[in-house]
Amino acid sequence: MFRRLFLLAMRLLGIVSSTALLAMMLLTFADVIGRYGFHHSIFGTAEIVEYLMVITIFAGLAFTTATNDHITITMFDGFIERHAADLRRWSVVLFSVFSYLLVTVELLRYGLDLYGTDKRSTVLDLPLWVQPIGAAVLLLVGGVLLVSGVLWSRGHFDLLRRELFRNGDGVP
Repeated sequence: MFRRLFLLAMRLLGIVSSTALLAMMLLTFADVIGRYGFHHSIFGTAEIVEYLMVITIFAGLAFTTATNDHITITMFDGFIERHAADLRRWSVVLFSVFSYLLVTVELLRYGLDLYGTDKRSTVLDLPLWVQPIGAAVLLLVGGVLLVSGVLWSRGHFDLLRRELFRNGDGVP
């Protein structure tokens, strides 16, 4: 049951992030063609790309962190694994959970402040609170996935990755 829910959430985050990235690329491509080919830009492209970037980054961050697939520096991993593997593993988990919590709270505070002041974007007059609140919601989803993955695998992300990608094609 856990595996199915986790995979569904991961797929949804991957689809949301990928779709936002595709939309951002297509919009930018169309804007460049319009600007240089027809001397007319698409109105508000920069602001739309900003909103799409929030979706791409924070949905992708949630997806990446839940499986511990982010970029790491492994220069001292051999030494640390031999001497303090459990300490390292749980330090990384606690730091990740704390960071998620801190950033989520700050984004929520900032978004609620923007909502209270009703600040809007310059060109398209879109509400600015949508970006930090949307990012916080995506971080919250990623945090729940992170914590549930940690609890399920007891901090062994390699076990979680093996279980998620057990069909061998690299797709959860």
